[in-house]
Amino acid sequence: MKPKDKLFKIYEQGESPENLDDIAYIMWSEDSVFNFSNYCFAYRQAAEALYEQFKRHNGDYAIKDPMGITLVFMYRHYMELTTKFLYMKFWPYVYGRRLSEEEIVRFIKDTGHNLHRIWQRLNPILFELSNRLENKFDIKAFGHYVSEFQRYDESSMRMRYPIDMKGNALETKSKRLDIRILHDYMEECMDKVDNLVGQWEDQIYWNDDEQLGNLFIEQYEDAKKDVEKFLEYQAEYAESYKKKHQAGGLKFYSLSDIASERLPEEVELERFLQRLADNHLLVIHNLYYIGSNRLRKIMAWKSAMDRQVQFRRSAGAICRCETNKFNTRMNRSELISTLMSKLPEMVYNAVNGCVEVYKNNQGVL
Repeated sequence: MKPKDKLFKIYEQGESPENLDDIAYIMWSEDSVFNFSNYCFAYRQAAEALYEQFKRHNGDYAIKDPMGITLVFMYRHYMELTTKFLYMKFWPYVYGRRLSEEEIVRFIKDTGHNLHRIWQRLNPILFELSNRLENKFDIKAFGHYVSEFQRYDESSMRMRYPIDMKGNALETKSKRLDIRILHDYMEECMDKVDNLVGQWEDQIYWNDDEQLGNLFIEQYEDAKKDVEKFLEYQAEYAESYKKKHQAGGLKFYSLSDIASERLPEEVELERFLQRLADNHLLVIHNLYYIGSNRLRKIMAWKSAMDRQVQFRRSAGAICRCETNKFNTRMNRSELISTLMSKLPEMVYNAVNGCVEVYKNNQGVL
């Protein structure tokens, strides 16, 4: 530990970490609602990873007890993030317009960490949409879960600090909490919330996603040769990257070393992306997200007709995001950075997987 240690190393455009598995994206978008959904997912994944560690330390309560404190906080914070996300996500479909940034800020300030206040605003929206849309989500049961967390940890402080803002102890007696029961109920709850969001999005956006999907296919047809060329560059980069890391990798000693240590195939790929027309670059970018986020669901459908419908609608759903829309002003450096910062083989598999699905269903797409 030294006084000049830089704890938060942020890689700028053009800089390459020695190992892409060492980095994580900690911010995603300028869209507040989209970011809330990502934070919900982040806390869910972190809780699941910690629970797996919790199970591996049976009998070692010196480790399991601190894990229990952290797990309860993660689930409680997930519940707060999720209820706020659901409110901001579905409010527009009841009231006919998006919340402004000022309204979002006021909502966050007014509700704070109080789950009861959030639920008072969210509950009517869920019930209204449940009357309009197909729904298998038990709103009453979800409200019960929200209330349980509110009763156990009213201010979201109990698992973060041992005392409150006045110095009073938040816990004065040792309590034995069944972490497995909490985990199993929360896993079921989180699955049902994810299913609800996906189910209602499908119904709300069906026509929009069809139209945007058709636009994507038009753009893909125009960019097809560039997509094929991209896959050639990406395959070469992936192979070179794999060989480098199998050989033990390269060592960087200063920031000035990084540019000179980049793989030639990596540099060529980035130059190729920089030369692409805006819409062709966006096609490749969106293919990556379709392939990495939705390809398994598309392939789960048995008939070719169903797969082509799901492919088109998945493409439309990706294009619905403001940063992924065609014929609009684009942040090219961000699009390129997204493709260059992921593991090369993963990018190749995602894009190539989409190309194969399109090719195999081209007659009906």
